[in-house]
Amino acid sequence: MQTYATRVKQGEWHLYDDIRVAAPTWKEVCGRSAMSGWINSTSMGGAFSGGFSGRYRLLDQDPYWVDFPQFTHCDASKATVTCTVPKP
Repeated sequence: MQTYATRVKQGEWHLYDDIRVAAPTWKEVCGRSAMSGWINSTSMGGAFSGGFSGRYRLLDQDPYWVDFPQFTHCDASKATVTCTVPKP
């Protein structure tokens, strides 16, 4: 599945279907999302620029997995998927 991210307001982001590809079936085993350079550079709060890559010894092209257990609150039973991500 493929989406793109848009900032709606401070602390609120929406993912939208990328209509250039087939709509998701929600049985996909993976997906990707496009985002602006600003979102990409600020999304980790400086984690990558603050030493994350070196601390965990990530090199160019090294695979890694990012897990967001907060997305377990998503409701994919409707045409518009809604996720309410609780703040820590």
